[in-house]
Amino acid sequence: MKCITALLSLFVFSISMGQSAYFIDPNWQYFYIFNEDKLTKTEFLPIVTADYGQDYVVYIRNNNRFIIYTEGNLFDTQITNPRFFAKDEMLAYFIDEQLWILADGKPILLEKWVSDDFAIGDDILCYSNNFDKFMIYQDDSLYTAEFWNVNQVKAGDNLIAYLDNSNMFKVFYYGTKEIIDNIPPRSFKLSKNVIAYVSNLGDFIVWDKGDINEIQYQAPSWYACGEDFVAFVDDMNAFSIYYDGEVQQLLTYKPDMIKIKDNVLVYTDDFGALYAFFNGEVIRLNSFTPDKVLLDKDVVVFRDNYGYLKGMLRGEKMAFSKEIAIDFDVFNSTVVYQPNKVKWIVFNEGKYYNYP
Repeated sequence: MKCITALLSLFVFSISMGQSAYFIDPNWQYFYIFNEDKLTKTEFLPIVTADYGQDYVVYIRNNNRFIIYTEGNLFDTQITNPRFFAKDEMLAYFIDEQLWILADGKPILLEKWVSDDFAIGDDILCYSNNFDKFMIYQDDSLYTAEFWNVNQVKAGDNLIAYLDNSNMFKVFYYGTKEIIDNIPPRSFKLSKNVIAYVSNLGDFIVWDKGDINEIQYQAPSWYACGEDFVAFVDDMNAFSIYYDGEVQQLLTYKPDMIKIKDNVLVYTDDFGALYAFFNGEVIRLNSFTPDKVLLDKDVVVFRDNYGYLKGMLRGEKMAFSKEIAIDFDVFNSTVVYQPNKVKWIVFNEGKYYNYP
């Protein structure tokens, strides 16, 4: 890794599966990282900004240097103030127009000039080069998807949906390019394995891992995508969800609160009860709407009326804290909370890690 220099303009870092989190001690401005099942004080001065993925934390140090922390090690890129994008399994940042990737610990130059159409998901990225070729990188392979710039592009976790230079609606998914429609949709949204769109005729349709599912002949008033589901308000104003080829009505009305992150959906009913939709199942989490609800992949966390952290992890209701929490945050399925103003506790895979 030491051979990476400031010439790198777009750096893509392949991350192994794991859990990471971070927090700042406001009393001293120390910066702490949880990684490889341990807490580490990495900075003694205030940092500029930070973000995270499955098994890494990235941040801009007080001297504006870009730092990567993964597998228990701190890596100084020797680059200052890049524009960076942190995803679960991929990290990218810009300095100039060059595009580099890091594969098996070695930097590889993919393109000398990235001109436009950059988008990134958890496991995929795309761009147009100086020859106007539209390129897609996924699973250590680089593909020429189009020989011209595209008109519009969006990235999901595992796929790229775009309008080509002829406005044909296409998807790139694990090495395969497919035409979804010859006419551009009125709108489209996507996530890990699904694309929801309103066709030119106003039909609401879901592309699901290559299968086309016509949901209704009227555009929904609202819709959004999770990893393998699409939530929407149907033509009868009912709150419904598409999952695994089936449509299920969750409520006869649109709820006041709807949150989606990765593979989790949470919502409330008219009585304030809190629900989660996870892997095709509806789980009633609480009888009232908490003041703060956070969710990430596999997890929902909130404070109950006594101040303890409750929620759901991988479909099971559970308690996350042993004591009252005055504040908390969620990083993938890792929970960081404060029982008081001078103590932090990290909950990860059933274990607690304390500071100080």
